Amino acid sequence: MNGVPQSKLLWLVSIAFITAIPLVAGSYVVGVMCFIAIFGGLAVSMGLLLGQAGMFSLAHPVWFGLGGYVSGILALRGIAPPWLGSIIGAVFVGFVSYVIGAPLLRLKGYYLACATFGLLLIVQISLGQLGPLTGGHEGLMGIPPFSIGGFILETDVHYYYLSWALCLACLWFLYNLMGSRMGRAIKSFSDSEVAAKSMGINVPRFKLKVFILTAMMASLTGSVYTCYLRFAEPGIFGFPLQVQLMTMVIIGGGKTLYGPLLGGFVVMWVKELIHMYLGKVLPRMGAQVDALFFGVLIIVILIFMPGGLSGWMDRLLDLGRRTFGKTSG
Repeated sequence: MNGVPQSKLLWLVSIAFITAIPLVAGSYVVGVMCFIAIFGGLAVSMGLLLGQAGMFSLAHPVWFGLGGYVSGILALRGIAPPWLGSIIGAVFVGFVSYVIGAPLLRLKGYYLACATFGLLLIVQISLGQLGPLTGGHEGLMGIPPFSIGGFILETDVHYYYLSWALCLACLWFLYNLMGSRMGRAIKSFSDSEVAAKSMGINVPRFKLKVFILTAMMASLTGSVYTCYLRFAEPGIFGFPLQVQLMTMVIIGGGKTLYGPLLGGFVVMWVKELIHMYLGKVLPRMGAQVDALFFGVLIIVILIFMPGGLSGWMDRLLDLGRRTFGKTSG
């Protein structure tokens, strides 16, 4: 089951709601919602990899960071504008993920997680050491904003619409993908690789395709992120980001495509509330308050709602459909 948002009405309502927020909300809400779109979109691609395909990779921050760095470097050096740099970055990341994924995806489960964690550490350290190219540990500063023709995207509202357009486009693409032959293959080898192979499905080839696709999606969101902040440094793209993404997937539910986005919405707003209120009460704990709260929340979700919030919502909607059907009948 890939989730509820398959009806045109629900898509239209969601788009209308997202479009209206900057018209009625202040700059603070718009800024938070912009980050929700960026990290929620990143979590959606992570959800395809982890929840749908069952591939436990910890390399998502690598692709997110490389996409941001490639587009940032190209823009700062005047080689390509940010919009073109983001496309070049996605192609570059696609190639790198192919070269790395071909041998790496022979591993499974714990071994794949360890190998991709090693890749994450290597890339993060390398970004800090390649000072002349990446700006070293100080990072890239003054990255030019996105521009389309003569129109420059400078405000939070501009990036709000750009990031949500990218996020919803990725989600729409994945819904169509999961309804295709490739989607059926993903479901098959996620349930049982042995059964999928017995049906003639080339499991390694489809796994590599999923790995490359999700890496390129992460790269695009990374480009938008760095252009929005106009800054990139290695610490942003480390293991804490991977933990945050996994928290979004677990809380939202990885077995639905929209679940990670729902989880991103919850995680980002809860973080804001924690910083706003608990940060004043427990100022010395800082980011540890986030980790403590989300650790407890993950345990509660896994025990009482193993399908995440989206699984719980699906059950409620199914119950509503059955009840409404009986009433109308």
